[in-house]
Amino acid sequence: MKVVLVSYSGTSASILKDRMSAWAHANLIEAEIIISSLSGLDEGKEDADIVLVGPQVRCAFASVRELVPEHIPVLAVDTRDFGMAKGDRVMQEAIAEIRRYKDQLLRQ
Repeated sequence: MKVVLVSYSGTSASILKDRMSAWAHANLIEAEIIISSLSGLDEGKEDADIVLVGPQVRCAFASVRELVPEHIPVLAVDTRDFGMAKGDRVMQEAIAEIRRYKDQLLRQ
């Protein structure tokens, strides 16, 4: 599973990334988590399973959705989960969103 985490500042995102990776490892999920700035989103997203948008760049959610291929879900990370670096909750939400999005695409 490949996750792209779009954030303004790398510091808080790197803590969240570490906790997301730890949860994935503990649950036997192979996960590659990449932190990207909004301007750096042009690279590395084509084979992502999901793009997560951090609270600092949530105002650019529509722009992110336009940059990401239609078959990849884009999800805004809950502000509290991001701030408290709740990697378990963010990963669980990401997995649930991937499933919901794929189901929705299959119904179309």
